[in-house]
Amino acid sequence: MNSCWRDSKAWIEEGLPLSTGNNEACKLYDASLSQYVGWYDDPALGGLESSCKKLLASDPDFVMGKVLVYGLDLLGTGKSIRTDAKFKEDIEDLIALSEQTTLTNREKLHVEAINFWANGLMKKATNTWEIGRASCRERV
Repeated sequence: MNSCWRDSKAWIEEGLPLSTGNNEACKLYDASLSQYVGWYDDPALGGLESSCKKLLASDPDFVMGKVLVYGLDLLGTGKSIRTDAKFKEDIEDLIALSEQTTLTNREKLHVEAINFWANGLMKKATNTWEIGRASCRERV
């Protein structure tokens, strides 16, 4: 894997700690996020879809990994909790996991926003992300 992807320590140094100590998950999160934001597929990683699958597999309890992947699913309109029972269960499991895991306020807001978005409450989702953005020096 590209040594330039941020590991757990690098995310902490950015002021954006992640709720996993798994360095592979942190790097795959960075790789997936970078491919999405940069609108490209990294062939060394098998592209964004492959990176997302590896991300979820690397740490099944990594909340922000799930937030990113489920958010991409919602963004692509490929999945809906109204038509996909498994995806509805995934969102419910994410919420339950977030309640059982020690998260930063930023991470909690991301989970809340994804839940709003999945339930069709786009304005609430956007407002929640705005609160999170305003409350930290978040940089991608």
